[in-house]
Amino acid sequence: MVCWFTFIQAHAQVKETIAAVDTRSLSLYNAAQWKTLLVYGKESIASGTDFPLLRMRMGYAAYMMGNFSQSLIQYRKVLEMEPDNSIALYYVYLSQLYLNNLMAAKFYSQNLPDEVKASEKIKGTKLSGIQAEFSNRMPDDTARRNAQYARIGADIDLGYRLQLQQSVAYYTLIFNTPAANNKVYYQRLNQPEYYAKATFQVSGRFSLLGAYHYISDQFSDTTINANIFLGGIKYSSPYFNLQANGSFGNFYSKYNQFDGILSVFPLGNMKLYSISRISVGTQTNFTQILGAKINKAIWMEGHTTIGEATYLFDRDALYVKNDPDPLHFRCGAGIYVMLSNKTLLNINYTFEQKSNYLIPNNYYYQHSINGGLSWKF
Repeated sequence: MVCWFTFIQAHAQVKETIAAVDTRSLSLYNAAQWKTLLVYGKESIASGTDFPLLRMRMGYAAYMMGNFSQSLIQYRKVLEMEPDNSIALYYVYLSQLYLNNLMAAKFYSQNLPDEVKASEKIKGTKLSGIQAEFSNRMPDDTARRNAQYARIGADIDLGYRLQLQQSVAYYTLIFNTPAANNKVYYQRLNQPEYYAKATFQVSGRFSLLGAYHYISDQFSDTTINANIFLGGIKYSSPYFNLQANGSFGNFYSKYNQFDGILSVFPLGNMKLYSISRISVGTQTNFTQILGAKINKAIWMEGHTTIGEATYLFDRDALYVKNDPDPLHFRCGAGIYVMLSNKTLLNINYTFEQKSNYLIPNNYYYQHSINGGLSWKF
């Protein structure tokens, strides 16, 4: 250990020539000493010795260690020095892909050589994904019966910068309302929905998004139609993503929600991640998601939402809570299983504390089970 720190100090104090750094970094690269190579490269750069081939080796070392954020940093730097470096471009594409920045990966892929596009099956326009999900929601309030929600969706790439996501969903619920002579009147809510979101990748770091969600609340005696519009901007950094949204809806009254969303990947990959969202506007609430990879094909995820919400727009307004019963607290956990390289299974449980809007301070609990499948093409 003492010898190691002596080695580091020596290189921090004395600027090596490019030839010496090239020889040493190549030796570490050939020996597959990835961690040592990455540390040595950073020390060399800090002392003033920096050149594209060193960055290339550092980027590959980080990639082999599974630190795709660090790999992205190094290969991006190579592209700044050598814009036509196709190898660096390829690893920028892969790093974005493994960080789940799919639109940023697609943006970089447009300039890959044709033979690489063919081998990776990269196309500008295609059906890139489909999803299907179903959930059963079980309240313990006798005035509310079980509710069901089902959704199918499709993602279509319209070139290397633009993606359109569309969904149709259906929600149904039976509940009671006061009637004459103290009788209970049960009625059914049928709620068909349509959702569309467009994402435009402006650059490797910035994207713009816009979404529209139509909801038709169909009761036995009336129908109430709602239109929700969302606009936002997203900034992608190697170790975090930052997003800001503004959304507006017209339910029984006008509603607006402004979101700030921070996603963090502290290990430089999807083995551990955090997503935090603060929502302000008509109502204020906070959502926190923590996820971790527990083996090669399985992730576990937990989430919680605090703050009252009569309405709530989740996942860029893909999921809309427009239940008149206010939500006071929500938490849950889910498991995600990669059935194949292109197929993902998810099962989620959610616990909610709500209150009957007709009876103040009458709290009840709701349990929900959700299952879904998604395919990537």
